[in-house]
Amino acid sequence: MSYTPSSNDLIAISPMLILCGVALLSLVVQFLVPKEEDSKPLWVLSVLGILGAMYALYHTTGSPGYGKFFGSQISLSPLTVWLSGIYLIAGLITLLIAPPFLAQHKTLFPEFFPLLLFCLAGMMFLTSGYDFIVIFVGLEILSLALYVMIGMARSSVSSLESAMKYFLLGTFSSGFMLLGIAFLYGGSGTTNLDGALRGLFLKGYESNFSKLGFGLFLVGVSFKAALVPFHSWTPDVYEGAQTPITGFMASAGKASALGLMIVLFNHIPMGEMGDSWKVLMGVIALVSMTWGNIVALKQENLKRMLAYSSISHAGYIVAGITCGAGLEALYYLFSYSLLNLAAFAIISYLEQGKHEVTVNGIAHLSAEHPLTALSLSLIFLAFAGFPPLIGFWTKLFLLQKIAESDLLFNRILLFGAVANSCVAFYYYMKITIQSYMKQETGAVAGVRDLPSMPTLGFLVFLLSLFFTVGWVFFQPGALL
Repeated sequence: MSYTPSSNDLIAISPMLILCGVALLSLVVQFLVPKEEDSKPLWVLSVLGILGAMYALYHTTGSPGYGKFFGSQISLSPLTVWLSGIYLIAGLITLLIAPPFLAQHKTLFPEFFPLLLFCLAGMMFLTSGYDFIVIFVGLEILSLALYVMIGMARSSVSSLESAMKYFLLGTFSSGFMLLGIAFLYGGSGTTNLDGALRGLFLKGYESNFSKLGFGLFLVGVSFKAALVPFHSWTPDVYEGAQTPITGFMASAGKASALGLMIVLFNHIPMGEMGDSWKVLMGVIALVSMTWGNIVALKQENLKRMLAYSSISHAGYIVAGITCGAGLEALYYLFSYSLLNLAAFAIISYLEQGKHEVTVNGIAHLSAEHPLTALSLSLIFLAFAGFPPLIGFWTKLFLLQKIAESDLLFNRILLFGAVANSCVAFYYYMKITIQSYMKQETGAVAGVRDLPSMPTLGFLVFLLSLFFTVGWVFFQPGALL
């Protein structure tokens, strides 16, 4: 076996190499530009880096094509390419949205741009890795960059607190994952994805090692996906982080963890033992969607509401994954990521670096800012699954897949998902009710000097158009 990478190996990871290369270059460039213009060259360089990575990702599908590379350490498949595409799109939208709002908080530091690119590279290694060591390295690249991004507002106590809480719990979960990898290796003699998971079905004590290892590894993945009972960090971190960073974490960050869950369950062989793991994660999914929606009912702060909502949405997706929904879960991830980016972009706009956006604060928003109220209502109705918006179709496709099986457990998951969708409709509808049906003007809605931001307005318009009619042209079958 040759340890020298071939040209195909290097081309297969060329998107990650571009992102890391541009990130390192931007660390040098920040010392070469005048202080008053330090963010503009870095912004241009980062945008070009992401666009270059997108082109390289598209190119890899033709040459070298799908397959295993670096001695089966890296896997290229339609699933991993689409997941990487989600991260890059989320990263590009974040670059278009975040700088003005971070500047309002005086937290647009030059380090933001390389950290974002390293984050994206880590996400791509996380879901493209075909070896548990590569997956873990990708996770740590992503996590370390995200810890720093969350705590970047050094003058904000809540930002520092959320960063510390995420760091402590995140490193604890990483320890679970690393110990799980050690047990998986002990049970199978390999860290390769297929070989390590095949150890779950061996006889004797080796199988016990593999089962314990996979369980520990799933604990770490569940933490990153914010599944109950590993969700406690979510509301505080979502609220404490700068809102554009929260949007990036809730879209690309969440997609990477759930994308890894799709990859893992695609490699679990069928059979009684495989079904038991799916039942376990299905129970966690059911509890997550129920707990997330119930607690979200009483939230006033929109960021905390979306945090608990994200727990419930992770539950929906994992419920689908455990029932064999690959395409449907990927489609849900793609749409949900864009919805999160749009929602947090509008919340950032309403905050203006001064306000906390609450349910009561947006009362009568339609009178003062009609287009903002319309966009916000449209996005939250899409979250709720209001037809014919895209959120309705994502849930419909996912629930149809769950309903295909006659198994009692699948029926329970189906009933739980439908019931929880009805519960979620209540708190999502509060946004429209407050914006259009309240006479008194809330604190946020009453701010008359909101600046005109054409770039943000155009971006939100395009996203809103996609949420309204995108399902006509873009359905799960278009993904793989």
